[in-house]
Amino acid sequence: MANPIRSFFNKILTLGINSEMHFVEIQKSYMFNLFLVIAAPLVFFVFLFNLYNQQYILASVSFLQFSIFCFGFWISYTQKYLYLRSAMLITLAFIGLLAAYFFRSGNEYRMLIMVIAAVVLFDKLWQYLLFAVLVALVFAFIRLNDMALSTMSTTDIVMQMIKILLPMLIFILCLFYLKHGYLNYQLKLEKAFLELAAAKEQKERILNAVAHDLRSPISSISGITKLILMDDNLTAEQRELLQLAEHSSANTIGLINDLLQTNLKEVQSYKFVETDLNEVLHQSVRLLEFNAHDKKIQLQTEMLNEHLVALIDPDKIDRVVTNLVNNAIKFSNPNSVINISLSREKDEAVIAVKDHGIGIPEDKKDRVFDTFTEAKRKGTSGEQSFGLGLSICKQIIEVHKGKILVESKEGQGSSFFVRLPLV
Repeated sequence: MANPIRSFFNKILTLGINSEMHFVEIQKSYMFNLFLVIAAPLVFFVFLFNLYNQQYILASVSFLQFSIFCFGFWISYTQKYLYLRSAMLITLAFIGLLAAYFFRSGNEYRMLIMVIAAVVLFDKLWQYLLFAVLVALVFAFIRLNDMALSTMSTTDIVMQMIKILLPMLIFILCLFYLKHGYLNYQLKLEKAFLELAAAKEQKERILNAVAHDLRSPISSISGITKLILMDDNLTAEQRELLQLAEHSSANTIGLINDLLQTNLKEVQSYKFVETDLNEVLHQSVRLLEFNAHDKKIQLQTEMLNEHLVALIDPDKIDRVVTNLVNNAIKFSNPNSVINISLSREKDEAVIAVKDHGIGIPEDKKDRVFDTFTEAKRKGTSGEQSFGLGLSICKQIIEVHKGKILVESKEGQGSSFFVRLPLV
């Protein structure tokens, strides 16, 4: 029962808040919503209480206050007329103090909640201080008005006023200090956040531009190298050097492709279509056989006769399969076998890539999906590992609402399982 209640209150507290809002505005919205959550139910119950006791004037005042709170909820929900939040606070304070003065309704104690809410809702320090001091003075006046002042000496009146005002003023000054430090901290934090976002965007633009410009000449080098390798008149030494150059080019292109795809959490960049996973897997493995052939590794595939249709971006899933199989090739010994299979478990398709290579140490298994992970190692033939491939796979699969899992023992190989929901 606690979870639904907590979820309900959390929805109210985050009403109208979205990730694109500025940090300070988010804090204002939180505080305003918290004020509504605390005060609105209280006013509503007071309205029912007054109605039950046939105190219709007080009930009307409470209903007016509750109507203003409802308007506040509308402001939060629509994010319109946000500038009226402070005005709404002042209006509620005015109505509450009038009710407290004329009807002795106890409304003045609600002013404490409003003074706290004003810490965030008023932008300027002087605005908050003016509002809080005026509330304190009126509060003191109402309390003094309840006393038999005509029978009291001037000294007693002053002492009573000090007793009422001093705690409130200390309370207000503490909040004032908090607001001063809090506001400065919030503004610095927001400025730092904006600078960080701008730097990140600039870094990504530079990274994409450099990676894109590098890929074209290196692809040309790789293509030319492959073309020269087709010449039967090469000596063994020449062929070995060209193979090394081609291998280095292929590794570099792989790194560039990974760098260009490190931000794969943006759903709008995906093109989802209903696709038979058999076709995607078959096409991916067919192209990967050339990579496996270089290490004399055999790719054994096991497909299903039935169509397994999923809502996917075929290019992205091809990237996942390519990364997983290339990793298996990288960390497998020559003349070994890699098993690639597609199966169905209830409403999910399961793509499995199993190798019999060096495996993953137990202490590194939990970190293999981290970006630029420290769990990276060189391949069995000295292939470079950049620590990006599995992170990319995880990002892609999570956008597809699937899961990627690993089972591995050092020295006994690794098995990666990709689970995708079927249509």
